[in-house]
Amino acid sequence: MRSISSPAPTHEAITVPGLAGRTETYGDLLALCDGFTGCNDVTTASVVGLVSRAISCLSPCLTDLSVRVLILLIEHVYDVRAWRSGRLTVWPGNRRLAELTGRNERSIRRALCLLEANHWVVRRYSASNRRSDGNAGIDLRPVAARLHELRQAAEFIEQKIESARERAKAERDDLARLDACEDTSSDSLHEHKESGEEDVSVPLKSYKLNPGSTNLVQSGAAQATPGQRSCATISDIDVDSEILFLMVQASPTLQKQLTAAELCDLMGPEPSSASVQAVAMAVKSTLSHQIKLRPAVWRVALAKHGWAAMAAVMVAVDRQGVRDPAGYLYAMLKSARLRDTVRHNLRAIEQQESGHA
Repeated sequence: MRSISSPAPTHEAITVPGLAGRTETYGDLLALCDGFTGCNDVTTASVVGLVSRAISCLSPCLTDLSVRVLILLIEHVYDVRAWRSGRLTVWPGNRRLAELTGRNERSIRRALCLLEANHWVVRRYSASNRRSDGNAGIDLRPVAARLHELRQAAEFIEQKIESARERAKAERDDLARLDACEDTSSDSLHEHKESGEEDVSVPLKSYKLNPGSTNLVQSGAAQATPGQRSCATISDIDVDSEILFLMVQASPTLQKQLTAAELCDLMGPEPSSASVQAVAMAVKSTLSHQIKLRPAVWRVALAKHGWAAMAAVMVAVDRQGVRDPAGYLYAMLKSARLRDTVRHNLRAIEQQESGHA
């Protein structure tokens, strides 16, 4: 048993062949590999399915390329007996992975480094710094050792999807009942009007004789601005979880305005309302100080596009090469498929920040 005063082993104390940089928790990663002895009733296809569905829930910082590379590595396990025996080393080179993904080898190295830092693979090198010699290669035992985590995450996602379906169905049922009640009320009102047409003329005559009785209503209407009642606010708009996550992950301008605690909360599966409100306030501040957009235009865009409009603000200030953020934002807001547009742009911003663009 290790004494309490003895320091935990670090990656500097571990002799690792090769020149690749290692994560600070490399010792824990090796322990995860050593603790895996095999698993039954597992196929390569089932592991690929679990990774595709649930890995973003466990490691939200992984890029699309890193997840694609991990799936390609798993698909190199051709024998189902490998999952039972625990012999899960594969040997595709960076050049081969680059050809399969359409990226360059530098991007592949970064993706593999990110996968190892998040405890999904181990890059093993020979003394000559090669992955194709001897016991070298890419060790997939961390993925196999974490299959139970992937299953739990997949179940959690399925529960959220089912809950969302039930809420949507309940909302549709409520709307149907409301429409039925409105139709009944309209019929009743129509019958009441037909039976009381003569009585209606009495108050109308009094309005003509004493028009001052309507001054209060008229003054209130004069003070109202067009579209004031139908203008949506941030609190009225349902949170778009995917857009929110992409904004926080990609936008450096937004990240600078949030605290570390808010960033950690927003990267989780269920951000708190306070953190979401902090994002909305940051977008409002950016819109006020860095982009001069007419308030009326913004109100219409917010009501039409919701969180996609807020994400467009961050795209306008963070996308490289944009000289006129206001004009760029105005052009984006006119797009009928703004959500798809901002998703593409946020991923492009994320790549430009990591040097991939």
